Amino acid sequence: MTPERPKKLLNKNFLLLIALSLTTSLGYSMISTLVSSYAVSFGAQISAAGVIAGIFSISALLCRPFGGFITDLMNKKWLCVLTTVSIALIMAAYSLCSNMWPLMAVRIFHGAVFGLNSTVNMALATEYIPEDRMGQGLGYYGLGQVLSQIIGPSIGSEIKNLFGYHTLFVTVSVITFLASVLLILAFPYDNAARKKTQEASRPRFTLNQLIAKECIFYALIAGLFSMSNGIVNSFLVLLGEEKGIANISLFFFTNAVMLFLLRLAAGRVTDRMKLLPIVNLSLITGALSMILIGKAPVLTVILAAAAIKAFGNVGGQISLQSACVKKVDAARIGVATSTYFIGADIGQGFGPVWGGKIAQTFGYPAVFYCMAAIFLAGTAAFTVYQLRHGVQAKTAPSPEQTL
Repeated sequence: MTPERPKKLLNKNFLLLIALSLTTSLGYSMISTLVSSYAVSFGAQISAAGVIAGIFSISALLCRPFGGFITDLMNKKWLCVLTTVSIALIMAAYSLCSNMWPLMAVRIFHGAVFGLNSTVNMALATEYIPEDRMGQGLGYYGLGQVLSQIIGPSIGSEIKNLFGYHTLFVTVSVITFLASVLLILAFPYDNAARKKTQEASRPRFTLNQLIAKECIFYALIAGLFSMSNGIVNSFLVLLGEEKGIANISLFFFTNAVMLFLLRLAAGRVTDRMKLLPIVNLSLITGALSMILIGKAPVLTVILAAAAIKAFGNVGGQISLQSACVKKVDAARIGVATSTYFIGADIGQGFGPVWGGKIAQTFGYPAVFYCMAAIFLAGTAAFTVYQLRHGVQAKTAPSPEQTL
């Protein structure tokens, strides 16, 4: 028998998972915008720094399908604890790097463990969200991650400027380890009913248990938003230095604040809207933000682009993630989650790689113009796909529909 979902959205366990998401995401946000500059401090070229930044997500991508299978098979709480402790150890390993090759190895291991950790965390959270409020629940769950984006980069930069990279990485390691302690001590998880479900239909090691084929296209479209994030994280600061735009890092603060505010309402809206218009509007908005960044002569335009980009990311990612979860039964939520993240990994991983090559040849603005073109191409592709497969589909079922 499948464990019964709670009827109340803001239940105790779900709120605890939001707090856990904030804690673990904070450490990641503190270093994510500094990895490229850390590599450059070793003497790495811009293109090599882009590879180091992107290899993280490529590694996560390769391990992600197995993460979905493992998540559906194992006790999610203890798998989450194990992967969180592993990330804490990997964060400490960053501080031991003295050139780009050890850093490359650490990034690969970090990406692999992160791929499993984020999959099990999200799958665990969906067990405590009512079926008919999945979009709203996913929106609230992401608040911890967004809040970490608001304060994480600033805290990370301040620690790096005052004490250096090594102190930064050790600090992040401690924060991440504390997240695992929080989960052990405060999160009750009864695995008995889940074991009965597994015994009734134990997943076998098949392609269908590695990738949810019905979610692949949605995952790839969602990956475009992650690709733009990777481009911005890797090249925005460098673009600002080239154009002489001071305080360009305020982009990350503005974008994160807007993400936080929009997520408070966006989930409820996506639960009621059809998928096609909300995703297309999000893609077009994403393209506009990239064009503004590429053309921006002053900081105010950069900040406007940050707000516009937040609007696109929230609508597109929440609606597509909710649609992926709704396409599978309860026993395959792990694989649906991992498939969704595969798209994010592809975008986040390959974005900085091709972005670095374009930047080296044509300059930083060209990177953002290319990303805008990719967004517009995605709009056309998504429209064709939805028209062929049912334009009436919504991001979440009506109360009369089953999961």
